[in-house]
Amino acid sequence: MTITRRDFLNGAALTIAAGLAPASLLQAAERGAGAAYPPALTGLRGNHAGTYTLAHSLAREGARYPGVMAREVFDLVVVGGGISGLAAAWFYQRRFGAGKRILILDNHDDFGGHAKRNEFTVRGQKLVTYGGSADMPAAALDSRAVATLLAGLGVDTKRPPPAAPDPYRALGMGRAVFFDAEHFGRDQLLAGDPFADLIDARNAENARNAGGAPPSPDAFRAFLDKAPLPPQDRAALARLAEGDTDYLPGLGEAERLAYLKRTPYATFLRDKAGLGLAGQRFFRSRGNDAYALDADGISVSDALAIGLPGGKNMPPPGRNPRLGKSPGSALWFPDGNATLARLLVQNLVPGVAKGAGADAIGAAAFDYSRLDTEDAKVKVRLNSTAIAIEPDQRITRVTYGWSGNLHRVEAAHVVLAGYNMMIPFIMPGLPGPQKQALRADVKAPVVYSKVALDNWQAFAALKARRIHAPAMAYTDLWLETPAGARPADPVVLHMLYVPTVPDSGMPARDRFRAGRAFLLGTPFSTLEAGIRGQLDRMLAGGGFASGEVIRGITVNRWAHGYSYMPNSLYDEEAAAQATLERARAAAGNVVIANCDSAGSPSLTAAIEQASRAVGELAG
Repeated sequence: MTITRRDFLNGAALTIAAGLAPASLLQAAERGAGAAYPPALTGLRGNHAGTYTLAHSLAREGARYPGVMAREVFDLVVVGGGISGLAAAWFYQRRFGAGKRILILDNHDDFGGHAKRNEFTVRGQKLVTYGGSADMPAAALDSRAVATLLAGLGVDTKRPPPAAPDPYRALGMGRAVFFDAEHFGRDQLLAGDPFADLIDARNAENARNAGGAPPSPDAFRAFLDKAPLPPQDRAALARLAEGDTDYLPGLGEAERLAYLKRTPYATFLRDKAGLGLAGQRFFRSRGNDAYALDADGISVSDALAIGLPGGKNMPPPGRNPRLGKSPGSALWFPDGNATLARLLVQNLVPGVAKGAGADAIGAAAFDYSRLDTEDAKVKVRLNSTAIAIEPDQRITRVTYGWSGNLHRVEAAHVVLAGYNMMIPFIMPGLPGPQKQALRADVKAPVVYSKVALDNWQAFAALKARRIHAPAMAYTDLWLETPAGARPADPVVLHMLYVPTVPDSGMPARDRFRAGRAFLLGTPFSTLEAGIRGQLDRMLAGGGFASGEVIRGITVNRWAHGYSYMPNSLYDEEAAAQATLERARAAAGNVVIANCDSAGSPSLTAAIEQASRAVGELAG
């Protein structure tokens, strides 16, 4: 799945509905609408078909749509039904009153934004997992906005959900690394991953998962002796893991800090740690999950922050408050932060689900037909894409496409909780510097593929529950909590793919744009074939055959995934923060609330920005 220039151009072309008239675009968007219960849908999810038809017509084609008469009036219209948008509606009720009329628009067929829920049924057993936003950041509960919201939703933060049962440990199943022939000379699944264990041990919050102690030098050397790496790379990796070498001798504190912030980790590995090409490839993808960037796209400082090794006299791992997923974060619910989205919707739209509390709502059936009813005070209107926001002195008119037609509503207040990149196109009257700042929030593409397996016998045979494949498309995969303790029981396999042109030297924003174009131009059949092919290669030694074991595949395609995080390789922190503040400036009775506004893809950012935005509204 390497991205070429042709892939980029073809992908971009495929995502533009060239030559379609506005009416045809509306109908195309309507054809993308989902079924009655979206979490159970498989195939291409996340940014599913039809999601961006209207948005791309505005941003890429400059389409213009006719004006229509307003048919409804609301106190608040929220554009974007993710965690930030739903939380904004919740904070609005607390500030202005529970009786206010609220309309929440979302261009997907499900609520929650990136906090999506996936469900499979295998041999009569329901398997629940997350399709996007999953973790609770380590410092989330230090946030007043987060604590207020969770308490209001009845989440007992003093008693987090109990840890899921782990039948893998009893069977001796741990980590493994898969070396592929294209990059390392031969296909080889090697049991153990002491470098990942080192990352865990270097992060205090994760010490309980790694036994609290880093692997011994013997563990590294035993692993490296079996790895398909040149002798010089094995020696350099062992030296790096031992941590006794100062790779920046003679540098003062200020010089060292400047080097760490302005040097790619891949450059450090090559020039200072002495790793050859194979050794660099071994470390290439360790930052994918946290940053959606490879070792060439993150600084040494950012690498150290998540526990990657840097030798002697380096800063210890620390909490990066911008990270949405880091070694210090934790999965609180089986469906990730989708449980919080469900609690918010249940609170806003009473009667949509039965049950109280996080445990009950996770198992409750949701009646999507009740999200948007005639007499409800709060309406969640799915498959609805906002195309124009027109603020006036006392009211704001919001035009959106829904059910194949254009609709317009009027509102006293509007909260924009979608993607910052779209705001200049739906509010063209904003000042030029603000529009430029909004366009700078280029989101990173990320794919969470979920594979429902009939059993996990191949993994048990290989003694592996989590595999890192440093140079393949899906760089990380792991078994989630199975339906039972036996290898014959069904389970969901999580697979992470970050298509951002590794080793390219391109700035982060350009990588993200190229990866997004590639994703949007790649059909599900190609993605499915890639999943099956990679699993068949990696697990061949355990007798795995995708055609016999796979019972369902959901590709959560987040072409617009992680919010752009200021990156010291390309951005000055003060200037980046000023850009964020300029981008989220209120425009009359229209305010902006989303993760993009904080430069962070975290749950904390989503909730804090919702609280801030509602606080900016005039009473």
